[in-house]
Amino acid sequence: MKKRAIKLVSMFLCTATLIGLSACKSTSKTDRSKSNRKTVVEFWHYWDGNNGKAINELVKKFNSENKDIEVKPVFIPNDQLMTKLQMAITSKTTPELAAADISGMAKLRSSGALLQLDQYVKDNNINVGSFYPSLLEYGKENGKLYSLPVSTNNLALFYNKDLFKKAGLDPNKAPKTWDELQSYSEKIANSIPGTYGFEFYTQVGDNGEGLTWQLQPYLWQSGADFIKNGKAAFNNEKGEKSLSFLVNLINKKLAPVGSWDDFAKGKCAMVVDGSWMVGIWKDSLNFDFGTDMIPTPAGGKNATNMGGEQIFAFNKSSEENKAAAKFIAYMTSKKTQIQWDEKTFFMPVSKEIAADADYVKWVKSTDARLMPFVEQQQYAHARPSMMQYPAASLNFAKEIEKAYFGKASVKEALSNAEKAVNSALDN
Repeated sequence: MKKRAIKLVSMFLCTATLIGLSACKSTSKTDRSKSNRKTVVEFWHYWDGNNGKAINELVKKFNSENKDIEVKPVFIPNDQLMTKLQMAITSKTTPELAAADISGMAKLRSSGALLQLDQYVKDNNINVGSFYPSLLEYGKENGKLYSLPVSTNNLALFYNKDLFKKAGLDPNKAPKTWDELQSYSEKIANSIPGTYGFEFYTQVGDNGEGLTWQLQPYLWQSGADFIKNGKAAFNNEKGEKSLSFLVNLINKKLAPVGSWDDFAKGKCAMVVDGSWMVGIWKDSLNFDFGTDMIPTPAGGKNATNMGGEQIFAFNKSSEENKAAAKFIAYMTSKKTQIQWDEKTFFMPVSKEIAADADYVKWVKSTDARLMPFVEQQQYAHARPSMMQYPAASLNFAKEIEKAYFGKASVKEALSNAEKAVNSALDN
């Protein structure tokens, strides 16, 4: 990676002549010539492929509309961005701007290096109230705002229309409740040998988040929680109801355990996965599929999990802070966000965008299978934005995996997971 330019480089070339002394000039990231006053700010991100192309186009548009500012996007691979940001914070060589996954925001906020945005939000007329409240949680620290949502996604139900037809089910009607999901699974598994009804993530994997991320919506749907007031909040009747539902599907041979590609192989009729899979699967699967919101329990409520990125600035000079804040305002505006979502298939960060007639028309004409994701983003929950969350998630997954594989009862798994999660939180 290119070394960051030093903020001020002063070169004094003072040469005595018969006439006198020559003037000395200095240059900086802000070009101070009268004809071309420009503040240059670096913007670190990890978007590549189509997303990278989209962000470069939007940056170019911003630069063309703001002649006094030049945003320079710098791509850093996803697996390197957080490390490089932390190194830059330590060495005080941070960029002016960055966008990072929501999972890293707690660590970044705690660094003390981020620019507090509250006054800049007012100065740039950013309507913070338009964002989904759950997305704003990742930017808050002690009542102050340090980042804003720039992208998001969520989980919804995918179903194999071809298997539905073979099982005698309506291919245009997905299950709406847990009971229907189970009955559909029974009909499919019993009428089509070698198939399962429903697939979900059952293994710890590298960091446990896959299992935790997939189970959390069922906790929220039933009225339980993952962490609340700094403590585990799932070892209760509602949490038991959620985990029992999934474990029973495995025990009844309606869901596979230990695999995570049966839906893509056409061996499983339903799966809950992310909105980005619509774009991936539309060209790679050899069967027709539909989407819908995640089925809910009787008396429960809609809920899903969310991912995405936040955009933020590092505290620099007054001019650089103003330039960075202006770009944040641009990237989070309704107009830019709609363009961004249409280019990337990210989900709306606000209800205002989700209800925009032109945007909805675009979604339906481009791929109507994205609509369930758009509709249920309003029900998306924020995972706890805290430093201890990764360890808590891993500890949780290790204990819940035992229930999936029949090595512990539901009650035992939840009880042990509660102790393990609280241990991580205490540390």
